[in-house]
Parts: sequence; structure tokens; C-alpha cells
Amino acid sequence: MKYKHLFWDFDGTLYDTYPQILNAMQQALRDFGLTDVQPEQVMPWLKHSVYDAACHFAKLVGCDPKAIYNRHHQYHKQEDRFPPYAGLAKCMKTLKDAGCCHYLYTHRDHLSVTQLESDGLWQYFSGGVTSEDGFPSKPAPNALQHLLQKHQLEPASCLMIGDRGIDVKSALNAGFAGAVFDPDGYYFGPQVSIIARSMAELENLLLKTE
Repeated sequence: MKYKHLFWDFDGTLYDTYPQILNAMQQALRDFGLTDVQPEQVMPWLKHSVYDAACHFAKLVGCDPKAIYNRHHQYHKQEDRFPPYAGLAKCMKTLKDAGCCHYLYTHRDHLSVTQLESDGLWQYFSGGVTSEDGFPSKPAPNALQHLLQKHQLEPASCLMIGDRGIDVKSALNAGFAGAVFDPDGYYFGPQVSIIARSMAELENLLLKTE
């Protein structure tokens, strides 16, 4: 295997959080009078970021994007449990047994680690970074550079796995490669050599890298 150190995003990569994120945004948009916005109109913007989605729809109603963003946050924070993607545990165990080390890189707080622990998944991780560590947000490379230095890793053996362009860009900015987990086909961003629609496919693709 080419990549021995795998950095995982949380939302939309380890855990299927998009149904809750989408629902919270649609609730927020309804509060601002956008009652008939369909999921397929919202999801591409959420794949940019929640704030980009807020900016887009704020233009339609002539309000401050922060108003929609904050309303979304109010709804979304009511959700604190999400399902891991099907096959995640097997994927992580198989890759760890093959010699890989896993790291978490998320904009969420330490509750992401708590959920991984409760689902029996944190045992596969060698460390990670959450929002509470205070690094600049993706696609800034600072958090990944910190993990590289802390664990004395060679960039050529590292891979960032995420669902959005900012995940890939953060890896590129840190000097290593990115891969995409895209079960719903919404990814757009820098071209990558590894893009998977399921955990089983991701596992197989990673095992075959040379």
C-alpha cells in the first residue's frame, strides 16, 4: 500500500450527517420564506460549505447570510447522534490490519471523538484534530502540518479522505494527496485518483495503491 497514514474528515465521510445538515438548512430557509427549495437545490451548496449555502440563499431573500447560517446552526445543534456509514468499521479495521494508521481531522468539537468512542471506532485512531485545537479551518494546512510533525510522518505516505473540495485542498496545501468519499455523487473540486461511493470500494482502492 502506498498510503500508510490516513486522515479522515467526520461529516459526510465517517458519518452520514448530511440528512441532518440538509434538514436543518431547509428548516432555516423556510423560516426566511423559502418554503419550496428542494434537496437537490441545496446539497450542491452544502458541499461547498454551510456558509456558502447561506450566502447563496440569502441573496434570494435579501437578508444577511449570517442570519440563515445562525438559524441553521440552531436547528442542527439539536441533532447530536449520527450513523456511521455502512461498512466503516470493517474498512478501518482491515486497513489498520494492513499497516495503516488513522487520524481524525474535523471542524467539529471533541464530541466527534466521544461518538467515535461510543461506536467502538476510536480504537482504530492514532490521534487527531478537532475544532477545540484552534487551528485555522480547511483548506488551511495548519492542522495537517501539526499532525505530520507530531507523528513524524512523511507526506508521501499520507492521504486525506473527505467528501468536499476543502478536504482535498487542505491535503494539497499540506503537501500530500487527497481522496474523496462521495456516496451521493455530489463531489466537485480538485481532481483525485481515488474516489469511492462506498466504504467497501474505498477499502479496495486503498489496498491496491502502489
